[in-house]
Amino acid sequence: MYKVTSRWPHEKSVKIEWNLGKRCNYDCSYCPGAIHDNHSPHTDYFILQNTVDMLCEIGKPIRLSFTGGEPCVHPDFERLITYINKKPNIEFISVTTNGTRKPLYYQNLLVDQYVFSIHFEYDWTHTIYTVKTVNEISNGVHVLVNLMAHQDKMSDVRHASFLLDSFNIPHNIRRVRWTEGDHDLFDDMRYDQNDLDWILSKASTVGPNTIIHFTDKTGLTMHANDIIKKHLNHFKGWTCNAGIESLMINWDGDVHRATCRVGGSLGNIYTGTFSIPTEPVICTRNFCTCAADIPLTKYDSNHSN
Repeated sequence: MYKVTSRWPHEKSVKIEWNLGKRCNYDCSYCPGAIHDNHSPHTDYFILQNTVDMLCEIGKPIRLSFTGGEPCVHPDFERLITYINKKPNIEFISVTTNGTRKPLYYQNLLVDQYVFSIHFEYDWTHTIYTVKTVNEISNGVHVLVNLMAHQDKMSDVRHASFLLDSFNIPHNIRRVRWTEGDHDLFDDMRYDQNDLDWILSKASTVGPNTIIHFTDKTGLTMHANDIIKKHLNHFKGWTCNAGIESLMINWDGDVHRATCRVGGSLGNIYTGTFSIPTEPVICTRNFCTCAADIPLTKYDSNHSN
């Protein structure tokens, strides 16, 4: 293994992971307090609009991925999406959401993809059927699901996976990464061994998005979530295009190269102090643990053919 790339030619565009705000209507026990609460103020709409304008000045096609907190609780989110759709160089819009809005809300939002995260500490059955309805009525919109596999809710996780299979809705089963301590990997020791074996045996039903290159002529196409499960995500010391192919906007406007935040802050786009990097970065993490970062072009600097 000497290089990893996206399945698609994404090196010609920039993916923006945009944490729209800390506000969320959930309070999941495993979600870091640094990225969610139920009281933080919503970012002013005109700051968000100006940020879109600044991103369009990068000069490459932009693929926006909204996260949070919960982006769909922002009162101006629909207005923002409408504004973004007027920008010709925004080529793709994805929204990661807990699925607690009504199906008609999602149908009317002009986006290309929904990634629904199912959290089993809440009424997951209602959310599953919301997802099913959205999948049926949102013509042409990609609908994907991440099942957040809480170790104490595994019977529900298994049931949810069965339902999604019966609805033909692609999904990933995601081990929970707990927030206390400095973890590179997920807390597998929290799971019953039978449950862990089941999780690891369940390949993603979402289409593969990443190519692992073993030589110039051989490679393996997989979904990023499966790469993490199989522990093929060790890239420490590798050269990575984080910052070239991706950016992460924090809830307060602080910008990093990717969700891993390797390389430090690039400034604040909300205050106008942000500048985009022109060179790749050397990975300093033991493992790449975010599915959004896995497909970024990266290669072993010490490899020789």
